[in-house]
Amino acid sequence: MHTLSKPIAVRFDEDLVQLIEEVSAGQHMTKTDFIREAVLEKLEDMYDLAKAEKTYKEWADSSKKTYSHEEMMKRYG
Repeated sequence: MHTLSKPIAVRFDEDLVQLIEEVSAGQHMTKTDFIREAVLEKLEDMYDLAKAEKTYKEWADSSKKTYSHEEMMKRYG
């Protein structure tokens, strides 16, 4: 299924444009594909971090007992 894309304008300084051109060419990608992939990766990282922080907070609030590796070795060898 093909989805329609919507153009967006972004301004970068000359040094960043040059770096994007070099890296994208080295990856055999268009600048557009490179930037799209970089933005998607950043969004995924932000989502994963938010989910991990929420999960950790839920775990910390649960007051569950934890054991160190050393304690487990003493118990179970």
